[in-house]
Amino acid sequence: MGHRNIGVIGDGATDRAIFLKIAEVILSSDSLTTVELNRQNNLHDCVERYWNAAKKKKEKEYYLPSQHATQLQNDVTNILRGAFADFENRVTSIISNQDILLVTTDAEILLSKPEDYFQEWAFSIGKIFMGAIDKFYNIKTIEGYRCEYLPLVIPIVTFPSTEILIAAAKNISNSYGKKPSELKILLYGTDDLATLSEEELKEKALDFITPDSIQRIFSCVPESRIFIQMLSFGKVPLEQNYET
Repeated sequence: MGHRNIGVIGDGATDRAIFLKIAEVILSSDSLTTVELNRQNNLHDCVERYWNAAKKKKEKEYYLPSQHATQLQNDVTNILRGAFADFENRVTSIISNQDILLVTTDAEILLSKPEDYFQEWAFSIGKIFMGAIDKFYNIKTIEGYRCEYLPLVIPIVTFPSTEILIAAAKNISNSYGKKPSELKILLYGTDDLATLSEEELKEKALDFITPDSIQRIFSCVPESRIFIQMLSFGKVPLEQNYET
């Protein structure tokens, strides 16, 4: 594939490091420039407002065209616009459709088992994000951008937090139903990730992200699947990755 730029919007430095490591492992044969778009750190607040508004409604409306779902969609689109502008300014080459923009956030909502992701209240947020990406592409098209000069935008909202990916990577079977703070303590020994050194994060999380563990993440964490499949598109399966 050659050289690719990868920008990631995330809730914090640890989350961004985890998603970038997953991308680096999947795209291992490519030359990569990674960019942490940490200016776009208000996505979590937008998601929290959406959940709070949806829960207040008598019928608990999670889908579009409810007002709060529409607001979240617009918020995500606007964040993408700002992140894309940052992305363009931070890389030395012209952005193309070989580049990737990851938009990630924690749901901060518990699932008792993986299958709960397919309930309406959980499943809907991924669809809202996809709608926001559609609107982003529409806006950039109106502005005159050609498709070959826009990145592939990949969304992922984790339940309850990015730690669920690392729990799956480490093959921890009792991770569902735990609060984000409980998952952090289980994985890192602390719920204050700002106290972790780069080496500790590497030893306790990043080193566990491998081709094999990504397969476990794909199997165990439903919300990860579109994210992983989109990153993996066009890659040769490992068992066929040899010369004949």
